[in-house]
Amino acid sequence: MRTITIIAYQRPHLLVSMLRSLIANDLTGWRIALAIEPSPMAGEVAHMAAGVLAGRDSDIRINDAVLGIAENGFQSIERVFAGGAQLNLYLEEDMLVAPDATQLAAWYFANHKADWLCLNLIGGGCASAGLMSNPDYPDMLHLGRTFNSLGFAVRREEWDRHMRAAWRKEAEPVVKFDGALTGGWDWAVSSMLMSSPNLRTVQPVLARATHTGRRGGQHCTADFHDEAFAELPMFAGSPSAMTYRLVPQELLPSVVRRHARLWLEMTWAWKALAQR
Repeated sequence: MRTITIIAYQRPHLLVSMLRSLIANDLTGWRIALAIEPSPMAGEVAHMAAGVLAGRDSDIRINDAVLGIAENGFQSIERVFAGGAQLNLYLEEDMLVAPDATQLAAWYFANHKADWLCLNLIGGGCASAGLMSNPDYPDMLHLGRTFNSLGFAVRREEWDRHMRAAWRKEAEPVVKFDGALTGGWDWAVSSMLMSSPNLRTVQPVLARATHTGRRGGQHCTADFHDEAFAELPMFAGSPSAMTYRLVPQELLPSVVRRHARLWLEMTWAWKALAQR
């Protein structure tokens, strides 16, 4: 079984846009699990989501208490894997996804290698406006050492073995690329990946997701959103015409290879900062 977990709070207009982008995907064999935080708007959020997802295999629930982003995401993923899922695609309400996001996740599952931690829908790491997204190479994938929380697919094995424990360390402060202290489950997963020399993430050269939460989010300011996402390209072609090729770093086109190399160097710098 394959699942898509989505966490949401009180921005129904963003959630509806995200769900509309999701249902443009092939959802055959996918079960959608939406976990909504309680608020005065929770009923409206659930009702609007049910309308968009009508006829799809979905489970829409309102949490008993406000869990927060980290715990809501964690419990959602734990629940679907405990229910028998072998692959989960993690999404949040303030995203849009490309029409081949589920197809790419299915490719990841079918072609998985032992050193793959997860599939990221955007190339690059956390808290950076230097994300990779090159529309000249829509079919190209590469391996990286960075993790991005804006959409990822993970198998149950890697969740159990690597990601679950890292996620639970989200309260521990980590050092950002600029040297400032930060925290969060995504940074904790990034730190685990940085410290695991045999693990990689699979990343598309052209993004399969983008961020829409310019206002009202917990961690993203409007200025940072505009700098990072206002002109970020995202795949919008036909999934039926798309095949994927994982290209070794040394064979990537120069413009892509140099961008990937810069992210690797940022990872080395981040590791050095964290060890100071």
